[in-house]
Amino acid sequence: MVYLQESEVVDSSALVKRNFDPAAYAPTLRPDDLLQIQVGGQDAEALAAFQFYVNENTNGLQGMQALQNIVYLVDPNGNINFPVLGFVQMSGLTRLEAIEKLQELLSAYVQDPVVNIQIRNFKVTVLGQVQRPGSYTLPSDRVTVLEAIGMAGDLQLSAIRNNVLVIRESNGRREEFRIDLTQKDIYTSPAYYLRQNDVIYVEPNKGARFQGQNVGVFTQVITPVLSLMLSIYTLFVLN
Repeated sequence: MVYLQESEVVDSSALVKRNFDPAAYAPTLRPDDLLQIQVGGQDAEALAAFQFYVNENTNGLQGMQALQNIVYLVDPNGNINFPVLGFVQMSGLTRLEAIEKLQELLSAYVQDPVVNIQIRNFKVTVLGQVQRPGSYTLPSDRVTVLEAIGMAGDLQLSAIRNNVLVIRESNGRREEFRIDLTQKDIYTSPAYYLRQNDVIYVEPNKGARFQGQNVGVFTQVITPVLSLMLSIYTLFVLN
């Protein structure tokens, strides 16, 4: 099965711009996202106010250990509750925009703060005619539909490759995109770069559907017949 076959000419300059422009693929944060946020800088004393600590008892000595992997939940209003800063609006921002916003807010307390944010619940679900259907949690927020299908073991021979469905929820509204994996113009599709919680569904071709229907009909017919034969055998032979 050949992917990315020759098709109509696609503007290569537009592809280059899209492939290297973060805005072309960067997902926006939204409620229920889990954000791992780390704050760094040169002034450890100033940074202490923005880090959670737990007591640690080592060899009888009482000390403090910073929790490095703090995860913040974006609440239904799109905010996170950050130390000292309080509620900070995150919904609608890209990851890079959220980093810039926190750095700007922290600069009033910390000199030259460094912020790192990772989306911990960035996952996509691949269903249908793939080798390993399921949900996949991704370490990066830059993933394409081809990469997601690759993680699912590629498509089965019974898959329809020119009508792959991507389902996306955005601002409480469901969007559907159709992608033709056999054509190179998939690069310009708004669903080529995936966003968190996207669902990819690959339909079976007619042969697979026909085979499945035949199996269902066969099961519906043969099961009552076998049950009747077993009852007759029990009645006349065992008695």
